[in-house]
Amino acid sequence: MEQSKPIKMNQQIIYGRDKIWLNGLQQNDNVLTLLLEIDFENRSSQLNLIFSGLIFHSSTELDTYEKSKWSTSWLTSQSNFEIIEQSNLIHERVKIRNDYNVQDFKHYRVSTYDYIIDIIAKDHQLEEANK
Repeated sequence: MEQSKPIKMNQQIIYGRDKIWLNGLQQNDNVLTLLLEIDFENRSSQLNLIFSGLIFHSSTELDTYEKSKWSTSWLTSQSNFEIIEQSNLIHERVKIRNDYNVQDFKHYRVSTYDYIIDIIAKDHQLEEANK
């Protein structure tokens, strides 16, 4: 069964509908960059969340995601950025090609004000938007 595990952003767990705003999404080859405005405890910041080794991403409007039961772990989520262990997306819905090692990939989920973004990639990093 799927389980979601929070990922800290700048040493904080971000949780709440109005905490992350998607300002843009850009894909170059196997790198996906989400341009985000994140409301931290003390301040708001413009950050890039970068996923490398990308093989899949999907963006679904919030109410549609909830209605579709796309992911069982989303119903118990406690973070706007998380990794999904025992992912239904990786193990049942997205068939990763045979010449790739499935264990190299992780299922990430980012919940913004309006969208839920599922990503299958090898790794992620967070950096200031002005870099």
